[in-house]
Amino acid sequence: MTSAIFFTAQFQQVALGHGALQAGLRLLPWGIAPFLIAPRAGALTDRIGERALVIAGTLLLGVGMGWIALISEPGIGYATTAVAMTVGGLGFSLALPAVTKSVVSRVAPQDIGRASGTFSTLRQLGGAFGVALTGAVFATAGGYATARVFSDGYVPAMSISAALAFTATAAGIALPRHRRIAPATITGHAAPVESKAG
Repeated sequence: MTSAIFFTAQFQQVALGHGALQAGLRLLPWGIAPFLIAPRAGALTDRIGERALVIAGTLLLGVGMGWIALISEPGIGYATTAVAMTVGGLGFSLALPAVTKSVVSRVAPQDIGRASGTFSTLRQLGGAFGVALTGAVFATAGGYATARVFSDGYVPAMSISAALAFTATAAGIALPRHRRIAPATITGHAAPVESKAG
């Protein structure tokens, strides 16, 4: 997502000729979806488990990035791009709270701070890695000379963004299924049981 935002803001300016403010406003579909959905995604994670939301979210994110890669060219209309960004933003909004919970819910209470800090650090490093990787691909295939040359680099860069999201989907499949606590028995003891969710 970080690499997609990094290059799409430039695509709006270099390939489509928009100013910086207009380019930023055109990225709003990526920002609005997390604002509206992420708080509800946390509650949904409690109900159906992290695995299902990580898989669905990263899959939608990959579809959104891949869609943008397929349709992008100089002079493209905004409506289709906005729909693709909305799909990607929806996926990101579903996946991130679920990934966060999958990290902090699997450690002892006294280790939650360390786990959360480690996760945040690795997430930032992952964003930097994504920008570096897509930047290398962009530099090989395109440049800033003209709108067409930029587009020639932007499309494979977005394809790499999509591939990274689909790699996250594969990692999500490896997560354990959702666990819930069984209702208390007559003796008052509850045992964790494997649910079918996820």
